[in-house]
Amino acid sequence: MKQNITSDEITRLLRQLGLSKHGATIYVALLEHGESTIAEIARNAQVLRPLVYRALPSLVERGLIGKVPHGKRTCYTALSPKRLEELWEETGKTFRETIPALTELYATQDDRPNVIVLKGRKGIVAVYEDILETLPRGGIFYRYSSTKVKRRDEYYVPKQYRARRDAKKLERYVITSKTSASRKPSRLERAIKTIPQNSDLFDYNITQLIYGKKIAFVDYNTETAIIIENPIIAKFQERLFKLLYQRL
Repeated sequence: MKQNITSDEITRLLRQLGLSKHGATIYVALLEHGESTIAEIARNAQVLRPLVYRALPSLVERGLIGKVPHGKRTCYTALSPKRLEELWEETGKTFRETIPALTELYATQDDRPNVIVLKGRKGIVAVYEDILETLPRGGIFYRYSSTKVKRRDEYYVPKQYRARRDAKKLERYVITSKTSASRKPSRLERAIKTIPQNSDLFDYNITQLIYGKKIAFVDYNTETAIIIENPIIAKFQERLFKLLYQRL
């Protein structure tokens, strides 16, 4: 291939568009070698002839290859890769049309708590991404903030987290230590209260977030996040938070 991407990488991408393993291999071979007979395709793609015969109709139907008649013999040629863009759009459209049905199935789950354990920095980032994705515009979340996170603030949140959070006008109520609160500038959409200085509540380096139907615990010591999805438990934790918040 003339570019840095390999044939194997292209084949994997084509399979994501719904092509079979042999179909993707055959299409790449035709792109590389041009117009070919069945025998040449089999040789260039290193695919058995019966499998070539089986894969060709689907490639023709998808508009990826065309037939070139030469008397009694038929050759095949790869058509413009621009057709792949159309396939990508069609695949995306089909996927988007499927989402409501999948969401409906998801909604039929019983009320038993759904527990998800996430590992590493990406797992913690996923929690904050979930807040952005699941809360509605103007939504509220509640947070007990750890004061011992040693890495920079951006390390454990998604890219453009604050801009996306503010664009959705998400409000947040925070309980933290006085030390942590003193480092944060005043924001209209954030209300902070602090615990007494003699409390060691936040010395454990744990953050708890309550949002929508979920509660998330983030352990920065082991870079582990746990999300519990259950409306009753979430409401219980929300009321406990509000009770403590009012008394501080």
